Amino acid sequence: MVNIYWGDESQQSGYIAPKCVVGLDRDGVINVERGEYTYKIEDFEFETGSLEAIVKLRRLGHKIAIITNQGGIAKGLYTQEDVDILHNYMFEELGKAGCRSIDGLYYSESSHKTDIYAKPNIGMFKRCEKEVPHVKFSKGFYVGDSIKDLKAAMKIGARPILVRTGYGKETEELINKRFTYQKIKKATKVFDNLAAFVDYLERL
Repeated sequence: MVNIYWGDESQQSGYIAPKCVVGLDRDGVINVERGEYTYKIEDFEFETGSLEAIVKLRRLGHKIAIITNQGGIAKGLYTQEDVDILHNYMFEELGKAGCRSIDGLYYSESSHKTDIYAKPNIGMFKRCEKEVPHVKFSKGFYVGDSIKDLKAAMKIGARPILVRTGYGKETEELINKRFTYQKIKKATKVFDNLAAFVDYLERL
C-alpha cells in the first residue's frame, strides 16, 4: 500500500518545478532517526538544516518526492492514520517555512523484501513516475541514509546521495569496506547532511 500527498499550490496552479527531481528518504534525512519508529508528532524533529534545505530546493526550482518505508504499519505498531497525521504536521511546518507544495509523498506499509513497494524495491518510485508524469528519477537524485536507499536509487537510475545523518555514517563505512558495494560506492556522493547537499546543488 502506498499513499500520495499533493501540495495544494502545485495542484491548483498547475505549477511544475522546472529542474530535476530530488527524491528524499524521510527518517534520518528529513527528521532525526531515533532508532525506533517515528509516528507521533511529539517525536518528530527536523534534522538540523533540513527544513530550510527543502524550502531552498523548491526555491531553486527542483521537483521534490518523498519516498519512505513505514514498516511499523504492517507490524501493527501504528496505523496509516498515525502516519497521515504526522505527515500533515510535517507539511504544515514546511508551509510555514516557505515550501507550500511538493510533487508527491509515497510510503510503504512494510519493509519486507517481498513487498514491491518497500525499498530497496522500487515500486514506490515507479508508481510516483506513473502518477506524476513530470517526475523522472533517472534524471534526478535520491537522498538517503541507508544501503536500501542507495540500492533503490541505483535500480531506478537516480544519482544516489548519502547523508551522514541517521544511519549514514554506518552506511558510508559499509560501502567503503564491502567489495560487493563498490559499484554503489563509485556512483554515490556523500554529504554531511541534506543542507550540505542542497548547497552543492545550488552551485551546479
